[in-house]
Amino acid sequence: MIKQLKYFSIILIILVTSSCNGQNQKKSIIEKESERKNTEQTINKKVEYGARDVTTNGFLDKSGNIWFTTLTEGVFKYDGISFTNFTINDGLCSNSVNSVIEDNTGLLWFATAKGLCSYDGKAFVNYPLPQEHVPGVSPETGLPSRKTEVVLSLIQDSKGIFWVGTIASGAYSFDGETFTSFLRYKGRIHPDDSVYNNCIQSIVEDSAGNIWFTSQTHGGISRYDGKEFTHFTKEDGLPDDMIFSSFKDKEGTLWFGTLDKGFISYSEGSFNFFNENNGLNNNMVSCFYQDKTGKLWIGSFRESTVSWFDGENFTSVPFDKEQKLVELRFIAEDKDGNIWFGGRYGILYRYDGKELKDFTQLKRNI
Repeated sequence: MIKQLKYFSIILIILVTSSCNGQNQKKSIIEKESERKNTEQTINKKVEYGARDVTTNGFLDKSGNIWFTTLTEGVFKYDGISFTNFTINDGLCSNSVNSVIEDNTGLLWFATAKGLCSYDGKAFVNYPLPQEHVPGVSPETGLPSRKTEVVLSLIQDSKGIFWVGTIASGAYSFDGETFTSFLRYKGRIHPDDSVYNNCIQSIVEDSAGNIWFTSQTHGGISRYDGKEFTHFTKEDGLPDDMIFSSFKDKEGTLWFGTLDKGFISYSEGSFNFFNENNGLNNNMVSCFYQDKTGKLWIGSFRESTVSWFDGENFTSVPFDKEQKLVELRFIAEDKDGNIWFGGRYGILYRYDGKELKDFTQLKRNI
């Protein structure tokens, strides 16, 4: 009898254990299914982008990561597999970022709405623009310049000096400690308050070490040779004095894009002008890029207009019949030779030579 009771107890324990394991397995399956559905919901959750949402710049670092800056979402790093998003919650100085570069030591620098922001891979450091308590005035007109914290453009020159373009108060040089002001009293004098408002949208260094600044507020193009400035405006023959973009190609030619008068090239001391009369798709030129093969890409503020230019003829890039590319701000290339485009409404697209793939929402699924 005792032996039978022993066997019965063992069988009962096995049955109870099996029942518990079955319930646990069932619970585990239910939990996994729930997690899968939650993940799918997260991935499929669409971000509603508006006109203020702009992917402003793309930059390939020395490690092969490509960085994308935005006006509302901070910055994204793409390693070829996944995106990592950095915002003010991670120490970024501002979620409004206009540009990014890598300096000669490997440090990343971001042009933000709160000045410069450096990143060493671990921590962000803020370098705010000088804010004068008593604004200076132009020695020529006696009028002041507008104050701003916003950095639009940024380069490091061949001597290691940073050049910083602002949204309203000209440009600065920055040696890592001290900011020095330039071009504060150039460009448009605003009619409402008689204040200089010089917006330096882009900066580029030429092969001789001269620094070129473009003004979006009727300041034209300014060249600095280390001692003095030379200014080029409509009076000097430019088709427009509102210049949005600049670029230096591998041959040393400089390219400047205007808001509605086509683009300008500069080589061997002379300017050349190109517009719709020369075969350009449209006159609103926002960005340039020369890829690894030497092909020059030209982007526009208008929809669905990207061109190749061989120095004489324009060819429309045949990938965007549905007008997906809106108000482009940059064209960049990753380590694998893919071409990336970014612009208004948060758009981010990659072109592999065959297919144009939309990463606008994918960059958020991190």
